[in-house]
Amino acid sequence: MSESNADGMMSPEPEHPSLDEIYQGIKELKREVEDSKKPDSLGWDDIAQEIVGAVTFALPFLFTGEVWETAKDIPIERSVLIFSFTMLLAYLFLTRSMLGNLKREEVFHIPKRLITVAVISYAISAFLIYVYGINAIADFTADQYLNATVIISTFAVIGAIAVDMVR
Repeated sequence: MSESNADGMMSPEPEHPSLDEIYQGIKELKREVEDSKKPDSLGWDDIAQEIVGAVTFALPFLFTGEVWETAKDIPIERSVLIFSFTMLLAYLFLTRSMLGNLKREEVFHIPKRLITVAVISYAISAFLIYVYGINAIADFTADQYLNATVIISTFAVIGAIAVDMVR
């Protein structure tokens, strides 16, 4: 091996990117930044996150005797009030909180995410009460079953929104 060749191997000349490569890299970075600023549209990934959040937040309250006793003691009118309060809270979280970068999508002037969160949370709560046999253990009537669903769904709604807003 000659000395000149050995010197070249020890300190090779750095390759400089061409101007076209630099411009291409800048364009890609700009596109990535713009994509990260786009609001998140409701998709299947969001539905899955809402399901996970609803189940995670509902399960601990499902097994508490205090919830069962409260469901037995409150009138159906109070359940309607709790449901209304929960939906108002969910609406404020989803539309006014500015916590997530969510795209504004509506059906009949109702945010799509509010609809999906409500349907998922209340369905999961009713389903979990049935599957774990809480209705039989607590000996619920139909009204009490509805009351328990509404109470547990309050936490499921909060969980579904919280997990959905996490990106």
